[in-house]
Amino acid sequence: MTNLIHFIRLLQRNLKWMFALAILTSVVVFWFTRNTPKEYQSETEIFTGITSGLSIENVDGGKTDFFASNNAFDNLINIIQSRQTLQEVGMRLLANHLMVKEHSLEVISQESFDQLNEWINAETRAKLVVAGDTEATYQNILTWYKNEFYADAVGMVFNSGASPYSYKSIKNITVMRVQNSDLLRISYLWTDPAIAQQTLEILNHVFIRMVADIKVAQTNDIVAYFRKQVSMANDRLSVAEEKLKIFKTENRVINYGEQTKSIAMMKEYMEDEYQKEIAALASEEAAVRKLEKQLSVNKEMLKYSENLLSKRQTLADINSKIAVLEVYLNDEETLSNLRNEAAKLKAEMSNDLLSRMEYSRTTEGVPVNRILEEWLDNTLALDRTKARIKVYENRKVYFNDLYDEFSVIGSTIGKIEREISIEEKNYLELLHSLNLALMRMSSETLASDGLQVTVAPFFPLSPLPSKRMLLVMLSFILTFALPFVWAVAKDLLDLSIKSGVRLAKFSGAPHIGSLPQERLVTSLKSVDADKFTSQYLRLIWSKIESQKGAGEKKPFVVNLVSLRKTEGKSYAAAKLSQELQKQGLHVYSLTTGEGGYEVNQKLSQVTKLEELTSEPLNEYDVVLVEIPALIDEPYSKNLLKTSHANIVVTWAGRIWGEADNRKLSELQHQENAQLLMLLNGADLDEMETLLGELPKKRSMLRTYLKRFVQLQFKSSVASA
Repeated sequence: MTNLIHFIRLLQRNLKWMFALAILTSVVVFWFTRNTPKEYQSETEIFTGITSGLSIENVDGGKTDFFASNNAFDNLINIIQSRQTLQEVGMRLLANHLMVKEHSLEVISQESFDQLNEWINAETRAKLVVAGDTEATYQNILTWYKNEFYADAVGMVFNSGASPYSYKSIKNITVMRVQNSDLLRISYLWTDPAIAQQTLEILNHVFIRMVADIKVAQTNDIVAYFRKQVSMANDRLSVAEEKLKIFKTENRVINYGEQTKSIAMMKEYMEDEYQKEIAALASEEAAVRKLEKQLSVNKEMLKYSENLLSKRQTLADINSKIAVLEVYLNDEETLSNLRNEAAKLKAEMSNDLLSRMEYSRTTEGVPVNRILEEWLDNTLALDRTKARIKVYENRKVYFNDLYDEFSVIGSTIGKIEREISIEEKNYLELLHSLNLALMRMSSETLASDGLQVTVAPFFPLSPLPSKRMLLVMLSFILTFALPFVWAVAKDLLDLSIKSGVRLAKFSGAPHIGSLPQERLVTSLKSVDADKFTSQYLRLIWSKIESQKGAGEKKPFVVNLVSLRKTEGKSYAAAKLSQELQKQGLHVYSLTTGEGGYEVNQKLSQVTKLEELTSEPLNEYDVVLVEIPALIDEPYSKNLLKTSHANIVVTWAGRIWGEADNRKLSELQHQENAQLLMLLNGADLDEMETLLGELPKKRSMLRTYLKRFVQLQFKSSVASA
């Protein structure tokens, strides 16, 4: 409550300055805004399709992530507000205006057209303008801006806040999302309605084109990367396939699986035939041995028949050839000739044997010709079987070599096929990624094409309401509050003592009262100065007098002390002396300097008050002794101990320091002096705190306001 009243008093003291400054500032603002140009506002809306639109990746139009959609809107807004976009808008707007030869309401007003002619002279205009080609004119303006960036004309057109073609002006566009929809609303203010409309029209075209360029550029590099990787993967796959082709060609492999299966079947068939021939060989050898045993007598004769043996050998060779042809070549014509030749030799041998042993018999009595025929048949069959076995044995070696060869071929083909499989999977994966990138590029292209201007920029016919009165009101409010803010800041930052409460807090000693500034007392016309002075002095003396013990003899000695010079001890002594004399007390004031005692180094040796004056002190009721500044000058410690009261006079406008604390602590604890704090130079707020409300002339509003702040809702005047 006290703080609130304190701030209200601050407001009261500065109120006249606050009103004066506020009125002066309002008048100045009103004067300088008298020629403020009128502003026209145009608006446009663009449908983005971010949250509800369709795309290749989102055909069903499902819900979009909240953060992703917000990020997309932020990207679009940042593109609109980027320097590159707005600078291009300004240059294209300038190109449109340079193409016209005179002002018109729909394109550019007369004032703006005249200003443009001042900035760009006829020579520069002729260099920039390409008749009938706005795009070429824009390119010339862009080149002019880059080549003559530091020229005055370029600076006025593209760097001045007064130019509708500068970034500083166009950046004041307002871009916002319309609630939670897919719409972006763009508005622009300018003093020329045609320029406001055209700026937004050009901005729409530039913005939509830049979004398309940015989105396509994002995916172009990715698509190019995957195209390159797909091409490289295809080349590696082709190399692996060519490697397999060459290997199969060199090793005469058409279909490794079928070939190995066929070889296995042939080998199995050959093994079966081979085992059959082995069995036949054993059977035929047994039959030949039995027949030779029966012909054992005539065997010796047969051995020496060279002709017969020669034919037998020839027949055996022919049978070997027949066996080879039957297993390998299967040449029917050659095979038929060899069989005929074998039959002929067999018949000749049979005739030779019959002619030699026609009448011979075996030991068992069996006709020899019959036995010889069987022996000849079995012998020839044995030779054929041996020949076929030899062929099968060679064939078995061939199959073993073929197995060894195909096992190596199989492992190599498997390795190459695995390599092809890996390259093929890599190629398909990269191809899939390429398709996704192409789909994303198409989606981004369609999305950028989906930006549609739903509300075209309109031509504003009437200007916006003037902000002149608003500026005047704001200037009044701000400058009205400024002095009060300054006063509050100054008060809060002020580290001086100011009040008795702060003095008691800093010193740790009791505060007995305050002396106001003399000029403040005399300024109160509604207050009797003498009566007011007596009021606060009596309050101070009552607290000093409370230090006097009962039955003590006079005089009552009061020391007026200060920690530093110029704190107002003499003033306080004079005021107290006057008031005590009014009360009929006999008062003696002992001061320093002229008319008092001398301040020197010997002062610290003084033990009694009588050493400083020859005046008979016993005849006085009160003795007021002025003690030199305790920190700056020498003083008598005994006088502080033996006095009835030590009043420390402190100036309200100074800062309390650490040296003051140390000196007070020394006086209280080491010298055992009783100290009372008296504030000098207090303001009227401090005096009201001590004495109550001063009798000032107040308005009824101020009276009720003060009572409301103090929560006093009943009359403070007694009714009876």
